[in-house]
Amino acid sequence: MADVETVSRKNFLREFRADYHAGQHLTALGPTGRGKTFLVRQCLRQVCSPDLQVISLHGKIKGRDPVVAEMGKDLNLRVLPALPSLQRQKYDRKVRKFNGYLVIPLEKAYGDPAEEDRILRREFGRGINQNYRTRSRPTITHVNEAHQVQWELKLQKQCEQTLMRGAPDAAMWSEAQRGRWLSWHTYEAPEHMFIFYDDVREERKRYADFGCADPDEIEWITSQLRTERVADGRTISQCLYIRRGGGMYVIDT
Repeated sequence: MADVETVSRKNFLREFRADYHAGQHLTALGPTGRGKTFLVRQCLRQVCSPDLQVISLHGKIKGRDPVVAEMGKDLNLRVLPALPSLQRQKYDRKVRKFNGYLVIPLEKAYGDPAEEDRILRREFGRGINQNYRTRSRPTITHVNEAHQVQWELKLQKQCEQTLMRGAPDAAMWSEAQRGRWLSWHTYEAPEHMFIFYDDVREERKRYADFGCADPDEIEWITSQLRTERVADGRTISQCLYIRRGGGMYVIDT
């Protein structure tokens, strides 16, 4: 199999900004700590504007993930434990000029996991449905942990409504550590796919579901991705980028 071109992060982001269109879905796959959220945040920064509403769904306790916690300020998102009413959202757009909302429902660790899930399911379900139904401007629903949202919180059908019928206005950007149990549409619908290095064969089997490139080729290329140990102890990696409309190359760290 032929090697694919490696491009710098800076050059990729410049091209992404020029090429991205409203309603295009995006999925990033890879183990925890590989750099998925950081890259997705950089991509969001390229497209964020007052003319596009972002709702970022962050299911961890506040402060648990510093990359996501920084997104509110970086992307001009209003950080909230619960989504405001539609009337309040209209006010925010008109007066405060926010680009959207970063939803962090859990301010503390509750003793009852079922109660945590109930809160997350309620607020995340509202966020997905509101962005799907909004037609006053394009929307992006950023799902920070798609496995948790689709499988554990049982919001797969709500995610599928955007993945299947969101175009041309409503996009879903999904991040997942584990490919198993996700809706097939998480792989089939996105225009933009990012695959990080993963040494677990069971997870790599999902490459056959992508439908945009040969799974054996994807597996071979991702097995060659360079990994790098960083100061905070994580092992980040390059990632393979696949554009469903054509194009495949490696994005450097």
